[in-house]
Amino acid sequence: MASKGPLVTAIITTYNRTDYLAEAITSVCNQSYDNLEILVIDDGSKERAAQEICTAFPKVNYHYKDNGGLSSARNHGISLAKGDFVCFLDDDDLWKPEKLEVQIQAFKNYPEAQLVHSSATVIDAKGKETGAQIGASSNKAHKRSGQVFWNALGVWVPKSPTVMIRRSAFSEDLLFDESIMVGEDIDFYQRFFYRFSVRYIAEPLAYYREYEQTERLSAQRAKYLGIGLKMLDNFKTMGVNRLQCWRIARRLVDMELRHFNLAYPERSLQIPTWKRSLFPIGCLKQYFSQT
Repeated sequence: MASKGPLVTAIITTYNRTDYLAEAITSVCNQSYDNLEILVIDDGSKERAAQEICTAFPKVNYHYKDNGGLSSARNHGISLAKGDFVCFLDDDDLWKPEKLEVQIQAFKNYPEAQLVHSSATVIDAKGKETGAQIGASSNKAHKRSGQVFWNALGVWVPKSPTVMIRRSAFSEDLLFDESIMVGEDIDFYQRFFYRFSVRYIAEPLAYYREYEQTERLSAQRAKYLGIGLKMLDNFKTMGVNRLQCWRIARRLVDMELRHFNLAYPERSLQIPTWKRSLFPIGCLKQYFSQT
């Protein structure tokens, strides 16, 4: 085990799915870094099977709450966290044993960073590696460290199981937006990148599970549409000025357009470049408003 260091809180969220929960918890318990608080946040599951699973793990603190969505569950975990650092793990993903130890060392090496993230190895429904990896290519890895906001906006965000965040970075205007049911990671991490410096580790430190499941939110691209306006409102709440919001809106229009054409390839929406450049906020309202 690694020598005693700062306390890390692992927040494992679950809702009406226990197929992989024990495996997820085991991957956290098996970390080489041992100063660890483990919270399982059950977001209102109809059955209490998750609670029964957690009883097999003495280190786990199980918390049940009324259903409010993934953002609500993560925020609840943040409010309970005692650690100096916070990590998230969905109940179907896994951590590699060295994840926390490597990331704590990265924070020591780069004290200006408020978030450390990494690449991830893709596994299938049975936990077998597919050969795919999620993360930056070797020639672009440097663009995922430092002040990455404009590199990332509308293009990429870290995969949730790869992230470690200083708990002090969370604030009233920088939490997960509980009104966003799909794409909450896009909103949160882009806003985080606007405010803070981050560090990227090219080494895969987590396993990200990809499988055919109709209810898996990340596969339902149509539901991402309209998130741009919500993100813009959240940037305004953070105090971002009008000029910057206009620049941000231009990127968000491009993002929304990609989402639309991926969700509805047969319809292929086209918006003139001049219109997207000059009137991005109007485009968001005209083409991608959820209201």
